[in-house]
This record gives sequence, structure tokens and C-alpha cells, in this order.
Amino acid sequence: MSMFSYIVWLFFFCGGVVGTYFVPDAKIPLEGKFALIGAWGAVLGFIYYSVAKRRAQEAEADFTEALNEIKQAPKTQYVPVVPSVAAEPKIESPIPPVKNPFESILPPGAIPAREALAKAAAPAPKPSFPLEQWDVFCKEILKNRPFPEVIESLEKVLPRLFPEAAGILYMYGDVQTELCKIFSFGDYVISDDKIMPMECASYNKGEIVVTDYKNGNFSGGCTHLHHHPQGISFCAPISGLDEHFGILTIQVDKLPDGEDLEFWKAKVSIVSATLGLYVANQNLNIRFQQHSIRDSLTGLFNRRYMEETLRREIFAAMRHKTPIGIIMMYPDNVQQIQSSRGRHAVDQLLWELGQRLPNFIRNEDIPCLYHGDVFCVIMPGAELKITRDRAEKIRNEISQLQISYGNAILSTTLSLGVSVLPVHAVDVETLICAAEASMQMASNNGGNQVVLADALQQM
Repeated sequence: MSMFSYIVWLFFFCGGVVGTYFVPDAKIPLEGKFALIGAWGAVLGFIYYSVAKRRAQEAEADFTEALNEIKQAPKTQYVPVVPSVAAEPKIESPIPPVKNPFESILPPGAIPAREALAKAAAPAPKPSFPLEQWDVFCKEILKNRPFPEVIESLEKVLPRLFPEAAGILYMYGDVQTELCKIFSFGDYVISDDKIMPMECASYNKGEIVVTDYKNGNFSGGCTHLHHHPQGISFCAPISGLDEHFGILTIQVDKLPDGEDLEFWKAKVSIVSATLGLYVANQNLNIRFQQHSIRDSLTGLFNRRYMEETLRREIFAAMRHKTPIGIIMMYPDNVQQIQSSRGRHAVDQLLWELGQRLPNFIRNEDIPCLYHGDVFCVIMPGAELKITRDRAEKIRNEISQLQISYGNAILSTTLSLGVSVLPVHAVDVETLICAAEASMQMASNNGGNQVVLADALQQM
């Protein structure tokens, strides 16, 4: 087919696309427009293919006819000028090779129609996608399996998804300033075990970055790929719900037959997006669990968790015949700060207390926000002297605390009440009641002091 016929076909196809675009959506929905365009392209393609095939058959028939005419032409006879003494064998002139008359009209680089049709009819290699292994990985995610199990399944499926390639999965470690290797696969090393986020261009762009070393295209900006700068590399961010969790890097020297750059980029996108959504979902579950047992302002355990934990600790203490102490505390300057600075200043004070209180207690102690502005510390296995000394330490540390709030300084003292099981109570209710009453007595006596539940028995 000539270039003119192709332009005519392209003109009709584009005309159909434009005409479909201007049809109102009320008559034909968007899905119907796409289907109509596809059907129009298929009809035009079939017509174009039929015409091309017919012309190719005609050209082949003409070529065959010309070849037969050349073969049937009479051969030239040679008559010797001087007769030879001895009989010499006749030497017949070989028939010159017949040149295809259609080769002269083909443009440079073009191939005959018959060869083109043969190539078009030949089955192309199918891209490989291990659906069975990928299905196992997806089921692990849908069942909300733990992170180590999902990563183990991913480590098995990646070599099948990306044959003859090497890869590495990075995730954030203890700090957000570096990415640590979770696992790697392949026969060669492509990057370090730890990298800075800024070393990978996909971190800044938030999209897949392709670096083609074969064509000298190093504009990707992924400087961490310095161990094996060959072939093609793909770097994809592991992200979800506007959060960044890591980077997946794949590198291959040569793409397999039947698979192109776009197909590999699509596979990398599928893996990174699926893993990113799984990690984002895990983070949401953890946050939900944290919010159900922690106070949103101070970050300490809330009252419901405190009462459940205290009840459990009391049962264990009674079973093992060990003591358990509890400290109730109230910031003395809350009312003064609220009247002069507003509730936001009080929230700032409570947040600061919530951040510092865990530093003044033992690792096994449980800091909580009891209600409103009242804090509580549960001390398993602590007798009266240990609980009282800890309360005095907290009172002394907080009395020296100064908090910057704009141009002002926030500070407060504490009123603390102490009760211990089994000295002052026999169950959860009486233990909490004794500590709360002792705290109230400390506040009524001027604050900045620790009152033991023993004082209640002397009233």
C-alpha cells in the first residue's frame, strides 16, 4: 500500500473519532463512544488489510508470470568462427538471475508485501506474568496478614515477575532520614543496603523513574544505582494515602523477548501501588488501635484503658500477694492559666506534662490521663515507700518546668494523692477513690505537695 492510501485511512479514522466526540453524552455515554471508536477502527483496519492483501496477491501473480516468460525465451546459440580440431564441450551461458521487478519501486528499508504479511501472521512472544504466584501474594494482603509474611511472599514473586533482573526493596528504618534494605534479589548488586531518600529521584517526583543506561539516558537522577549501571532501571515510590514508606528498585540488562519498556513499567507500578496501599492500611489499623486506648491530646493512656489495666494488675497482685500503688495528680495552675491565657494555653501545658511524665517513672509503670486535667500513674509491685518517693520526684521535677508559650512562660505545681493496695484499699474502686481523695486534700491545702491516703483515716 502507498503512503496516500494510508493517509486516506487515517483521515477516515480521525474523522470518525472527531464525529464521535461531538455526539452529546445524553445520546451515547462515554463507554459507548469508546466502543464505537474501537468498532470504527476495526472496520477500517479490516478494509485496509483486505485491500493490501489483494494488491499483494496481484503483484505476486504478475511477478510469477514475468518469471515464466523469461524462462521460456529461446537460448542464444554460439557459432565458432574457426573450427576446432578436436571436439570441445559446449559451454552454455548461464541464465542471469531474475530480479524482482517490484524491488525497484520499494522505498529504502521497506520489505515486500508477502514478507510483511508473513511477519504479521507469525505469533509474537507472549509477555510473562506469573498469575499464580501473584494471586498468592494478593491473598496474603487481602487476608491482612502480618507484614513479615507479606514481605516473604513478595520476595518469592518478584523474581518471577521480573526475570533475569535484580532488585531491592527499601523501607524507612527507625528514623525518617534513611531508607534501609528489606530484601534484595538477583545475581548482582545494584545499590547499597542503606540510602538517603534524596538519592532516588522517585522520592522527589512521587512517580516511577526510568533510567536507560543503554541509550545514555541518565536524566533520571537516581544516584544510588552506582554498582551496576547497565541496561534499564526502574525506581518506584512505595506510598499510599499521601504518605511515603519506601522505594522499590528493579534493574535489568536486557528486556526479555516480547516484553517492552512500558510493560515492565506497568508491572513495577502494580507491585509498588499494591504494597503501598497495604502498608498504608496497616498504619491506619495501628493508629486506630492507638486512638482507642490513648488520649488524643497528651498521648497517654485514656481512662478506659487505665481502669481495665488497673483491674487486671490488681487481680495479679492479689494472686501473687504483691502490692500495687497509684498516684493521682492535678496541675495547680490550670484555672489561673485558663483565665489569663485561654484554653489553648492549658492544652499546651497538658501536652507538655504528657510528654515529660513518662521520663519520671519506671518502665513498668503506666501513665494515664484519668479525666479532664487529672493525671494518674499505675505502679505494679510498688509498696507505699516506693510510690511516695516516686510521687515526690514527679512533684519536684514538674515544679521546675518552664514552658515557652509565645512571649509568655507557662509553669505549674502539682497536687498529688497516693494510695497503695492492700494498705489503703481492697479493690479497684476503693484504690482509685482513696488516691483521688488524697489528691483533693493536697489541692485544698495549697497544692505543691504529696498526700498519702493515710491522712484520710485520721480525719
